[in-house]
Order: sequence, then C-alpha cells, then structure tokens
Amino acid sequence: MDASQSVFKLQVNGQYVTSSEPVTSSSHDKSTSVYTKAPSDDHPSTPQSNGGVGRHSLPLHHHRPVIGSLISLFLQRLPSPSSVRFAALRASHWWKQLRVPSRQDVQRIVLSAAPYLLFLFFYGINPYTRVLPVAADIGRANLMNVSAWEGRLFPWQLHVVVSSVHFLPLDFVAAVPYLGHYVIPVLYPAFLYLLDRLELILQFYRLLGLTMWGHYVIWLVAPTLPPWALDFLAAHQATNASIMAETILAAHKEGPAFARIDSFIGSPFFHGMFVGNPVPFGSFPSGHVAWPMCILVTLPGHLRSRFSVYVVWVAWATLYTGHHYVLDIIGALALVGGLARLMGHVAQAQQTRCSILPL
Repeated sequence: MDASQSVFKLQVNGQYVTSSEPVTSSSHDKSTSVYTKAPSDDHPSTPQSNGGVGRHSLPLHHHRPVIGSLISLFLQRLPSPSSVRFAALRASHWWKQLRVPSRQDVQRIVLSAAPYLLFLFFYGINPYTRVLPVAADIGRANLMNVSAWEGRLFPWQLHVVVSSVHFLPLDFVAAVPYLGHYVIPVLYPAFLYLLDRLELILQFYRLLGLTMWGHYVIWLVAPTLPPWALDFLAAHQATNASIMAETILAAHKEGPAFARIDSFIGSPFFHGMFVGNPVPFGSFPSGHVAWPMCILVTLPGHLRSRFSVYVVWVAWATLYTGHHYVLDIIGALALVGGLARLMGHVAQAQQTRCSILPL
C-alpha cells in the first residue's frame, strides 16, 4: 500500500465499507455517502460529520454499559433458583393432595345443580312459552310498583343520584362485575373443589337454585321494569301500551352506562348482550346481587369479610348502570338471607353439617 493511500471506511446507509483508495472530492457523491477515517488504537472512533452532511449514530459498544445495566436489573428481579424450586415442590405437593371426585360426588353435584339448570332452561325459552311477560306484554306489568314504593321510602331516587356522577372509567369499573356474573356458577364451585369443600359446592347450588326459582315466582306475580327503561319511557312520554312496547324494543337495552362503552369501543357489545334478554320485566329482585350473596353465605368463614367488598361493588354497579332500584338490592338480600336461614334450619333438623352463614 502506498504511503499516499490511507485506509478509510465508507459509511453508506449506516454500514461501514473498508476502502484503501485515496479520498477525493470526486470519488463519491457527498449527498449519498460520507467518508470517515478508520479507527485506530490511538484514536478511538467518534461520530464525525463531513461538511454538515448527515449525523452518525453511536456505535454499538457505546450502548453496551446501558444494555448491561438493564440486563443486570432484569436478572436481579428474577426469583432465585431456591424460591422457584420451593414453589414447584409446593405446587406438586398440592396437586398430589388434590382429591379426584368420585362418581358419587359428581352425581351429588349434578343433582344439587339440577334446580338451577332447570331454571336456566325455562328462563331461556320464555320468549316462546311467554309464562313471564315479554316486551309485547307490557300491559301486564305494573311499571310503577317498585318505583312508587322507592319514592315513598326515600326523598330521592337513589339510582339517579348514584348514576348522576358518571364518566367513562367508572363505566368500565361497573362493567367488570357484570361480565363476571356469567361465570360465577362455574368458577366458584371450581374454587371450592380446589379447597376440597364438596359440601359447600352442594350448598351453593341448592341455594342458588332456590333463589332463582324465588325470582321466577316474584317476576310472575310482580313483573318490574328496570329503572333505565322506565326513565326512557317517561322521557319519551309514551302512554299507549303498543307504543310503549315498540319504544322498549327500540331502546338501548344495555342501559346508558353500557351504551357509552359501546360508543367508545365502536361495537354494540353490551347491546348484543342484553338485547336478547328473555325476561325484560325482571328488575325486582336483583339477580346480579343475589348470585354474589349466594357465594357470601356459603364461603368459608375466613373469606367472607373480603368477599363482602365484591357484593358492595356489584350493588353499586347495578345502581350506577340504571339496571336496578335500591329496593331490588334489598329484595335480593332478603330473599337469599331468608332461604339461607331456611336451609340452615333444615340442616339442623336433619343433624347434618351446614356451613351457611348464620342469620
């Protein structure tokens, strides 16, 4: 190599290409490439510019201390091998202790859940049997029953007061227990099974079945329109029965809070969830509050105080969304409490173990 020649690196599109040719202003177009002198041991490479053309990013080794620090921090956050091993041994021991239900246990669970499953069947086919009034039977419903009583007992309509302060984050908070409502009858018994509390599974399904058939009788005797629908009718001043039925069918059946969520996500998710409700006049008592109450009175004692927070959360959500009156909540508490006490007396008369909350 001649003395007049120097080793250069050509940086094109972020890549260095070694060149041994002398650099001249005409060798390469400065608008598309920049020459920088190759690094040597005496002079570490630093970002340079040629005539203000381009800016060079730092070489990788300038980022290595930062990357090393991040990796070190990540490794420090990982559990130690001993703690991982202890957790694995504990999980293995728990899995070995888990009792596989016998055929007799499965039969007892199915029989205890049979009333609840039967209720779901008749509830689902109500639009065809029309045992309970549907939207077209609005003339059969006493629309002012719960609303009138609430007006006599309280100076304000509490569901209106609770829902008057609303914004989108609260709408999502209220939606959580509504979404969890549909998995309660499955997840809670599974949780009790993991605790090896078969007797509580049986008690829960029996209480849930009795509660829902109690709802069914009340809906038959005193069908009640939910607050949001009654307020909707009042706002539209619909008095004729046929006009009222058409108005209900055209209304946002998910209620105003869930309508705001549907508008935000750009999809009729909650509308599709509630528009097919086979029992539109089932506001009193509140099934959304009754189901968590069935859990509360059948939970192991040390968990009841914690779960009561969830019951309060559900009760607030029913008021906030305009789906229930305060009397709907009180009715659900009274119904579940009365049935739980009845089951406790029956179990005591039969001298069997009953873990239902004493009321």
